[in-house]
Amino acid sequence: MRRSSKRSLATALVVAAAVVTALAVAIARTGGPGYWQYLFPSRAGYRVVDGDTIKLDGGESVRYIGIDAPERDEPYYRDARRYNEELLARGEMRLAYGRARYDHYGRTLAYVYVRAENGEVTFVNEELVRAGWATTLEVPPNVAFASAFRRAEEEARRAGRGMWAGAAGPEN
Repeated sequence: MRRSSKRSLATALVVAAAVVTALAVAIARTGGPGYWQYLFPSRAGYRVVDGDTIKLDGGESVRYIGIDAPERDEPYYRDARRYNEELLARGEMRLAYGRARYDHYGRTLAYVYVRAENGEVTFVNEELVRAGWATTLEVPPNVAFASAFRRAEEEARRAGRGMWAGAAGPEN
């Protein structure tokens, strides 16, 4: 075997090992099964219910793990819902399940990610908290990102973002 072929093979093996390692870390962090359950390349396939829930076209409700956003008729409901819509409109939505797959209402529990065309990935659950449109909600066993959500909420409070702005008052 030629030296350049050996180098190419070695490089390919290193890249493959890096990909497998990154995937293993992602699986460990989410507590998920290691693959994406759904992929929606556009707004088709779901509708936004509020700041922490979507409904799939098949009727399945998906509740975002680890966060709590205002419900209908609560202050900041429209703002949280609108920001959730904006985040999901950035690209392909992907869902990863936590350790507990359903809540006591029968809703699917998921970590939600959006991948933009430029490859940038947004962790929607965390971004809603960081922007101040949701608070943390720790419900074991789905607590893999609880500390990250707490840090994001503290950051939003200190910066006066979203519902923490205070002076502007809520838009319902």
